[in-house]
Amino acid sequence: MLGNEMEESRSGIIRISDVSYDVLRAFVNYLYTAEACLDEQMAYDLLILAEKYEHNAKHLLESALSLITDNMDKLTKREEYMELVEKDPRLVVDIYEAYFSKQIGVSSLFVLSTLHFC
Repeated sequence: MLGNEMEESRSGIIRISDVSYDVLRAFVNYLYTAEACLDEQMAYDLLILAEKYEHNAKHLLESALSLITDNMDKLTKREEYMELVEKDPRLVVDIYEAYFSKQIGVSSLFVLSTLHFC
């Protein structure tokens, strides 16, 4: 983005117009502090932004995926979810892998908690 021949390199300004101010601010804040305070929409938007700019921040990704998987029933009913399915099916697969992994973990814990040892 800041290569020699790029406009951003000459002007020193990077324009990111496809994301809201609040999401971009949370993203930059995370880059500097490794902290993220997210609601459902913010988690969704930050996950898209992180993927777009190939910022594979493990903690940010885990936080966003955790919030998303906790709200899968709401997520799949949103118009944005259908857009995501069309635009980035790989990301949808990642979300479902995290969701199923969490479900398996929960069911495994339940099974273990019902066992009685003598």
